Amino acid sequence: MASDPEGFCELYRDYLSDAEESLKHLRVACENGRGDDVRAKAHYLKSSSLVLGITAVAELCKELEDAALLSNVSAAHVKVERLSELLRDVRVELEKRLGPRVIPAAA
Repeated sequence: MASDPEGFCELYRDYLSDAEESLKHLRVACENGRGDDVRAKAHYLKSSSLVLGITAVAELCKELEDAALLSNVSAAHVKVERLSELLRDVRVELEKRLGPRVIPAAA
């Protein structure tokens, strides 16, 4: 990626955009008590976070998956809100390291 810094930035920009969409989906699934949807979307976000080395998000997504498996929607809702805060922190850190071009246009 060192030879393609724009590609590196684009990769993280796509991640941030996708993570925001995943977060919206998780909120709706929690509000509607759809544990299977919570689990599936948390698993998806966990995987993409692990690929990019964003382990704190991946770990929280694992906790969210576990809560959904136990049908603990109230715990899942709390974890989704924590995930929102954590993704905000990731976004700030990426912007600090890679500049404003890492932020998705719709954000």
